[in-house]
Amino acid sequence: MLKPKLISQVLQQATTGGVKATILLNPEGSLLAFAAQSDRDARIYGAIASNIWTIYSKHCKPEVGPLSFLMLECEEGKVAISIVSTMILCLVARDDVELGILKAKSEALTRHLEEPLSRVAGY
Repeated sequence: MLKPKLISQVLQQATTGGVKATILLNPEGSLLAFAAQSDRDARIYGAIASNIWTIYSKHCKPEVGPLSFLMLECEEGKVAISIVSTMILCLVARDDVELGILKAKSEALTRHLEEPLSRVAGY
């Protein structure tokens, strides 16, 4: 059985060093677990990330392959969005966080969560 509280604790470990929120969503954009300053922030970030992921993945060229990672620089920060099993992982950071750090945190979380989330993805 997947325990959302444990996943939130894992996500909390990445929410340091300028990362404001770490969010795990299902493919439809519903929050599964998060580490953020507030529920409201997590819902807003999650909705935006889900919409961005959906739009970009629909327009990805077949010869390039499926979209697996996306990084955005916004006016008020940086965002990394990736796929973990069938779920969407989103990290939101301040604008002074280096893109390499954000990518490294995203990749570390993906490696850590891939196997457990793969077991429950079929349900």
